[in-house]
Amino acid sequence: MKSIHVWGVKQNNLKNIEAHIPLGEITVVCGPSGSGKSSLAFETLFAEGQRRFIESMSNYARQFLNKAPKPDIEGINNIPPAISIEQKNTVKTSRSTVGTTTEIIDYLRLLYEKIGVPHCPEHHIPMFRHSTTEATDVVLKKFKDKRGYILIEVPKDNRIVEGKKLHSLLLQDGYIRAATLSKGVISLLEISEPAQVKKGLPKETFYIVIDRMLFNDEEKGRLTDSITQAYDASVKYVAGLSARKALVITTEGEQLKLCEEVSCSICARTAPNITSKLFAFNSPIGACPTCKGFGNVLELDENKVVPNSNLSISQGALNPFTMPSAEQDKKALFAFAKKQKISLLTPWKDLPKNQKEMIWNGTKDFFGVKGLFEYLDQIKYKMHVRVFISRYRSGSRCSDCQGSRLRKEVQSILIDQQPITSLSALTIEKLQQFFDQLKTTPYQNEVAGEVLKQVRSRLNFLMRVGVSYLSLNRETRTLSGGEYQRLILANQLGMGLSQTLYVLDEPTVGLHPRDNDRLISILKDLKDLGNTLVIVEHDHDVIKSAENIIEMGPGSGYLGGKVMFAGKALDFFNAKESNTAQYLKTSHHKVINAKPVDIDKYKYKIELTGCSGNNLKNIDVMIPLNRLVVVTGVSGSGKSTLITKTLYPALAKKLEIEFLPIQKYSKLYGDEAIKNVLLVDQSAIGKSARSSPVTYLKAFDNIRTLMAGLPESKQRGYTAGTFSLNVDGGRCPSCRGTGFEEIDMQFMDNVIIPCDVCDSKKYRPEILEIIVNGKNIHDILSMTVAEAMNFFVAHPNIRKPLAVLKEVGLDYLTLGQPASTLSGGESQRLKIAKELSQVSQKSTLYILDEPTTGLHFKEIELLMNVLHKLIDAGGSVVVVEHNMDVIKNADYVIDMGPDAGEAGGEVVFTGTPINMTKSKKSLTGQYLRKYLGNE
Repeated sequence: MKSIHVWGVKQNNLKNIEAHIPLGEITVVCGPSGSGKSSLAFETLFAEGQRRFIESMSNYARQFLNKAPKPDIEGINNIPPAISIEQKNTVKTSRSTVGTTTEIIDYLRLLYEKIGVPHCPEHHIPMFRHSTTEATDVVLKKFKDKRGYILIEVPKDNRIVEGKKLHSLLLQDGYIRAATLSKGVISLLEISEPAQVKKGLPKETFYIVIDRMLFNDEEKGRLTDSITQAYDASVKYVAGLSARKALVITTEGEQLKLCEEVSCSICARTAPNITSKLFAFNSPIGACPTCKGFGNVLELDENKVVPNSNLSISQGALNPFTMPSAEQDKKALFAFAKKQKISLLTPWKDLPKNQKEMIWNGTKDFFGVKGLFEYLDQIKYKMHVRVFISRYRSGSRCSDCQGSRLRKEVQSILIDQQPITSLSALTIEKLQQFFDQLKTTPYQNEVAGEVLKQVRSRLNFLMRVGVSYLSLNRETRTLSGGEYQRLILANQLGMGLSQTLYVLDEPTVGLHPRDNDRLISILKDLKDLGNTLVIVEHDHDVIKSAENIIEMGPGSGYLGGKVMFAGKALDFFNAKESNTAQYLKTSHHKVINAKPVDIDKYKYKIELTGCSGNNLKNIDVMIPLNRLVVVTGVSGSGKSTLITKTLYPALAKKLEIEFLPIQKYSKLYGDEAIKNVLLVDQSAIGKSARSSPVTYLKAFDNIRTLMAGLPESKQRGYTAGTFSLNVDGGRCPSCRGTGFEEIDMQFMDNVIIPCDVCDSKKYRPEILEIIVNGKNIHDILSMTVAEAMNFFVAHPNIRKPLAVLKEVGLDYLTLGQPASTLSGGESQRLKIAKELSQVSQKSTLYILDEPTTGLHFKEIELLMNVLHKLIDAGGSVVVVEHNMDVIKNADYVIDMGPDAGEAGGEVVFTGTPINMTKSKKSLTGQYLRKYLGNE
């Protein structure tokens, strides 16, 4: 069998390795964090596959593509074009939705263009286009065997000519009768009579009588001719008419309006021109004119202007007035308050309503909060003013489109009585049910059969990757990295590419074990199309379903970079040199002795009642303190809404730590038992290129003090600030302490090159002359944590925070490694390490959202030890997690469910992991029982 053969790989920490990846099969790359998995999969295989594909294009095409870097390898054979699907959600714009990302909304737009039926928004009846033949059939069907008139309307303001000229023209064309209508009653006028000629035509709207006849099948030919004549006459006598029209009225007063354009037969309202752009909120043709297609409008948010209502005006309750630039406005506010006898010392929440309204809306004497922002709107061409304004505004639903983003006209174009906005608001699961039940005519199948096939196919793929609870109108930027990756995966399967190399980064992130089987079947479908898959993964199920396995190791960072195993999956489980195989055996899956708690009798607990945000169904939860609490449940069951969107912001506001939007809840009890709450997520620890693990833990301050205390430093007058990378003094003046220079390429991507002044050492040459134990400051920052612990053995104030890094399994990092290069899992563990290095963790609640992302089985053990250490120190830990190794270690489990989206939002089980395995309601409990080998 042919395979991708790569040799001499020295990318990053890889140690001149060689690998074979069979084509047309699934290969899993596993190993500890930082062992070189991503270096092999993404920075070598994907980078070279993409680079060669781009190189094969014309010079013209290449200028529009980013130039892919060449990996550090000796050679590679049989590499196909490569596509990477990473778990990073880089989407920032609110214009991108699940529908646009998966392209389903594009197919729905086509579908509504092809078979959407416009309805009259006033009379709620279908609108139709009436050709002369169709008009004849409609008249005969509706008014069979009745007598009536065929007329054309001549409005008073839209006549082609006026007065006697029009009268003369009508007589010249052979029309001898006109009519007026009043409350459905027709009155005829003989316009050829001398008396009527003298009197003239009515100044108000009147009608030209084309014919009067009996509507039956014998007169069908005459009826067709009369309607044709009426259509022609309508555009001859009425100015500015876009479509030919006619009116049929019976002697009984029944009316039927006919039009060659799509229109209502009762009120003659015409439908908009139906094109796919009419259904696109990113097009000015379809976007709501009020919100410009965003679905919301930015308005001043009182919760942002007054984040802490417990403060008084003098204490800075009105946040915009506390800024240094608003000093004059602050004086005006205080003067107004004094004049109106408004207390500056009373908390904002306790001020009378009329006084708050005066401050907010302003008066003749004072501009008010609104007036301040109205003035700022006039000068928002300045960047800092726009940034300032944005801090205090929040999006509120657009009153015109009700958040649908589209014009009102779109709401009346229906398929099976549903507008496109209603379908976009459905979950993917319900949308699939809608299309499964949709009945179409032979004509609709002919014009839209392929579109329907694509919609159903893509919905099926999305169901299988486990995102059934998402709706098409959900903003892409609000998705987790794992959800975004699975959307892209489903989209790729919909494209049907073959002979391609797919490189995936942990596709099971955020997935409940229930959904793993569906995901694995998707991966196998991609393979069956003739593609090769390389998956960086730690999940048991994915590793067991792979055909080939490459394990990197043995450790992380400089201790990794070697191939520990490469071969067929069947041989992997018995490989003695493997660090991973032992963790896949059921014998390793044991429940750690938990500290069970009787929640009803337990004294220290937090109780949250009436939680009803998003899909939560008015639930009450109790969370025991000084315990490891794990919140589980299928993806989309409401775990994150409950913990990170309700519990954390509610506690943070109560403790006055930060003021974030809070999902709806009734009461919060037990918060007096904690003094601090911390959300430890996987966001980057610093945005600056100079931020690093050693600066984050404040250990660099002690290192700089040590360097500044050396005799030679004192002799030269160096201080601790001289060794800082954040201020001028000792840092390189060219790169300003970053070690590289970024060149602005105008319309192309910026180019980053090593600084040629300091040779990427970040400091001036004379600073590097200061030596401690044979090492200068650059050498120290280049050390790994493990090496630095030995180096600073005589300096406990430096060694202690480094020892904490070793505890959390980050001893392979270099001290000066830029924070921007750390993975999400590494950043999260670094935050935990900082907490461990603090004096006390007592009375602190730590909230972690899926901390095992990117962690090897051995590192999960380390993480659990660290979490238990936080608890032993008096802290409390709440973890949102799917990983069975974490769930089995829990003291208390809250299982959400029973399913995702609207079918979720309830508490299915609370108690110990062992008791959860016995619960028939808990889906997580059933998978835990299977994982522990109890069935």
